[in-house]
Amino acid sequence: ALKRAEELKTQANDYFKAKDYENAIKFYSQAIELNPSNAIYYGNRSLAYLRTECYGYALADATRAIEIDKKYIKGYYRRAASNMALGKFRAALRDYETVVKVKPHDKDAKMKYQECNKIVKQKAFERAIAGDEHKRSVVDSLDIESMTIEDEYSGPKLEDGKVTITFMKELMQWYKDQKKLHRKCAYQILVQVKEALSKLSTLVETTLKE
Repeated sequence: ALKRAEELKTQANDYFKAKDYENAIKFYSQAIELNPSNAIYYGNRSLAYLRTECYGYALADATRAIEIDKKYIKGYYRRAASNMALGKFRAALRDYETVVKVKPHDKDAKMKYQECNKIVKQKAFERAIAGDEHKRSVVDSLDIESMTIEDEYSGPKLEDGKVTITFMKELMQWYKDQKKLHRKCAYQILVQVKEALSKLSTLVETTLKE
């Protein structure tokens, strides 16, 4: 039975290489029936399911492969890809981390990890912005005091962290010259804008003349 299962897997691999994923899935399934304790069969079928965009099945097979053999790295890779496709980015990131730790020189794994990590951070940032007014603002998390202005920067600077008329005149000329304001100054302005806006009412009543 084990020998026959290997033969079926080989046939399935051939179908997969020919991009005949339906038959690949069919033969991997037959191999699994004969030897259901082989993680590679599940891992291969998971990839075939990914190619046919059956992400739920791909996820189930990858998870089963890991249950059979926790050291089967391709299982984590397949599960991460499945979760990415399903929009479960945090779960995907955990598996990509596992892959990168075991295979630190795998360029593709590292690229996928960085891509997924970027999405997770972006989603977290979006949630922070979408939070209600009682939640901590992203601006509050900025450590502006630790930011340094380089000696070579010759542009306008805030006086004691405050926006003044002199600063605004210098800033207007600086922008006319198509130069960039230092990021510390930009953050200081954002903080002051936030403080000013937070003091305003969210709804303002106005009287319209008839």
